[in-house]
Amino acid sequence: MSGRHDRHLAELLEFRPDRGTIRLHEQRVVILSAAAMGLLRKELADTLGLETARRLLLRFGFADGYHDAVNLRARSGWSSPIDGLRDGAMLHTLEGIVRADVRRIDYDDRTGRFEEEVAWYDSYEAEQHLHHYGTSEAPVCWSLVGYSSGFVSACMGKEIYFRETSCAGQGASHCVAIGRDARGWGGEIEAIRTDFQAAGVGQEVERLREAVGRRVKDLDRRERLLERRERELNLLRERVARHAAARHFVAGSPAMQEALELAARVAPLDTTVLVHGESGTGKEFVVRLIHDQSPRAGAPLVSINCAALTETLLESELFGHVRGAFTGAVRDKAGLFEVAGSGTIFLDEIGEMAPTVQAKLLRALQEREIRRVGAERGLKVNARVIAATNRDLRAAVEGGTFREDLYFRLGAFVITVPPLRDRREDIPPLAHQFMIRAAARMKKDVRAVSADAMSALMSYRWPGNVRELEHAVERAVILANSPSLRLRDLPPEVTQKPRRPRGGEETLDLQAQERTSIERALERFGGNRRRAAEALNISTVTLWRKMKRYGLSS
Repeated sequence: MSGRHDRHLAELLEFRPDRGTIRLHEQRVVILSAAAMGLLRKELADTLGLETARRLLLRFGFADGYHDAVNLRARSGWSSPIDGLRDGAMLHTLEGIVRADVRRIDYDDRTGRFEEEVAWYDSYEAEQHLHHYGTSEAPVCWSLVGYSSGFVSACMGKEIYFRETSCAGQGASHCVAIGRDARGWGGEIEAIRTDFQAAGVGQEVERLREAVGRRVKDLDRRERLLERRERELNLLRERVARHAAARHFVAGSPAMQEALELAARVAPLDTTVLVHGESGTGKEFVVRLIHDQSPRAGAPLVSINCAALTETLLESELFGHVRGAFTGAVRDKAGLFEVAGSGTIFLDEIGEMAPTVQAKLLRALQEREIRRVGAERGLKVNARVIAATNRDLRAAVEGGTFREDLYFRLGAFVITVPPLRDRREDIPPLAHQFMIRAAARMKKDVRAVSADAMSALMSYRWPGNVRELEHAVERAVILANSPSLRLRDLPPEVTQKPRRPRGGEETLDLQAQERTSIERALERFGGNRRRAAEALNISTVTLWRKMKRYGLSS
């Protein structure tokens, strides 16, 4: 029986290599490799998602099967619809899609009840799904299920839908599918109809097209925003570079570039800024950059070192005084807040400010108002405040030496200037610049730094940062007796490696002892900071801060 069906269907295939066509019952067909179909299927799943791809392939298969059944019925002259079902199974086998074995067909012509069970062997669809995605939790022969549903529906002249009960894509040896009439599916029929609804394909494609359109617009908007931000950042970097070049300031390292970019970003905004960094790192340059790049650049920049004055003098310098306010106050004097006007006031080493002056500064920042020493009325002020410190103000707040409310008022925007040991790539250009300047000033023919001298400069910790480097190079230029700075021209502390005290050779320098203890703890525990902190009886945060202060690494 099956042999007759095979021969009958094979006769319907017409190969015309001279025309480059293949026809099956008058319809042109093409041969595509399973791998190509698998790639197309994967592209659908990756682009639209597995669920949407499943529905599209179900509907594609349904249309394909329905079309084949209608054309085959016209050529074959079936005596009953059941003959058509077996032809459909054989057609799938001939096409190389799957080897189909119809196990049973239960059909009641009087009631219209229909049920068919078919086994599929070597399904190309399951094979391709396994190849691209591995074993699936749900059946995956979507186009096969659609094809069978469409073909049998056309044969029977009524709704027939198939579902896989097991699938090779799930790890089974072969696939099994059950087909039933609409009534036979009971309460599941609405969900099945939704999966196969042809009109829904257009709606789903339209929905996806709209979603893709929204996504494209969103990506386009983000791309334009990124381009604008990139242009702004480039302009910002150019502005910083010009300012640094005009001031002969070397800032080639990423760490210093980041600090200067932050300064340039906050410059146009009328907010207080706290610049934190060790002595000699270039905090003053950062403050000058903020002022020069701000709308207040045309007004004065006045500065004061809070550590250099007593409490009374500092208060008088900041807020001014009236005649007779204290001994020696023979006339009224304007404070720096008044002198700055609409400009900027720079409070250097603010961590050393006395608590009483801190309270008055806080009021000036909150109320934009000051009162001269000895005066009865306040004065409105408009100066922008930028503060700098080499101290850990948060630790000072915890220690009770600095007001917490003032810290939060000043620390609205914090810029940390890195120490020289954290930007060693800046040492060669800095050393060269200082050498050229010193040689010109001293009228000496010094044009280069020898390799061993530069190696010593790169290896030294520079606790005094850029200022110490400048002094070291100036000293070397003074001592140089050749066109090149040599190792012997540098200060002894730069050329000599630090020695650990041995035996009875103990140092009384507490910081040196602390540094040595931290080094030993880190060495003992292989750089493990948690265990080293436990051995030193301090927290890991405190250890990290001390390591940063002493320039130590794990």
